[in-house]
Amino acid sequence: MYSDVAIIVQTIRFIDGVVPGFFKFGVPLLIAVYLARGVANGVFTPHSIAYIVDGFKENDGDRVNLGVGLLLSTAATLVITEFAQMAFFKKLSRAIISLKQRFTWLVKTKQLKDNPEDLVGKISSDVDFIVWNTNAFLTTLLPNLFTATTALYSVFSFDRIIGVLATLTLAPYALYAELYSRRIEKYRSLEREMYAESIVQIRNIVYGDVSSSEELEGVLKRWEHSVNKIMWMDRYYFALSFTTSFTSVAVVALLGAERVREEAIGVGSLAGIIYATLTAHFGMLNATWAFCILGQTVATIKRILNHLQLMGGKKTQSNSKIVVKPIFIIIKRPKSKTHTDH
Repeated sequence: MYSDVAIIVQTIRFIDGVVPGFFKFGVPLLIAVYLARGVANGVFTPHSIAYIVDGFKENDGDRVNLGVGLLLSTAATLVITEFAQMAFFKKLSRAIISLKQRFTWLVKTKQLKDNPEDLVGKISSDVDFIVWNTNAFLTTLLPNLFTATTALYSVFSFDRIIGVLATLTLAPYALYAELYSRRIEKYRSLEREMYAESIVQIRNIVYGDVSSSEELEGVLKRWEHSVNKIMWMDRYYFALSFTTSFTSVAVVALLGAERVREEAIGVGSLAGIIYATLTAHFGMLNATWAFCILGQTVATIKRILNHLQLMGGKKTQSNSKIVVKPIFIIIKRPKSKTHTDH
């Protein structure tokens, strides 16, 4: 995952050179938005549950009102931040347009010597894939990581012993993501290559080249094989993650019930702990899934890495006056000895 993160950071910096403010403005905005959401989901909600349960148990109307107030605060935070994200999202379409303009400029000036058929796919689909998946990585990692962290804080605020246990149960997700990212790259690379080639073959058939029909059939079979591999790996990741999350929450619930019997915590605190632990697990499950998305994205980035380097310092025929410096560092992932085809 380390090499994948290094490459995506360079990609974000590159896009920032093409679309000013993508990184320097966009990423801090996302951090602020998702940190606010993390506090709302990970702190306000579990504590509101605890206040409402204990308030009813002790016939304390003020505590019930406080719990309801926290729920309303959560709703307000989510609604406001939903619209605040638009300032960043609007830059995504601009990034796609700018990158495609630069690619076509390189083609026109004959600086790209790739297979013309593959270039069609790279420009028409790979650019979109990279930009949208870079966005998916950020918008999956940040909110879920912040939510998991703040939810753990809530567990610790209710009971430190249970907090330590809940923290330890989150460790397996990083292992699942690392194993996934080590294997996904080759399948996603093949899928992107076959997808790009299928575009060309379909175009040829539409324009009357009947001989492309057999080639298209072979291309689609290889594309289907790679997509099926990707979908199976997705299923393994989520199956392992769901097993880990609910098993861990069950263990925490048993320990929490024992702490209630010992009168170390109240029933409301137990309810808050269970909710916060489940929130932390789903937050971490989705945060590490972001690295799985990253593994797929890096495979596509490597397909056009040399082209991105060529864009350094070049201008398209558009009105863009941005000068982009070559900033990419090629990082080769060591081949895993566990890769096998089935």
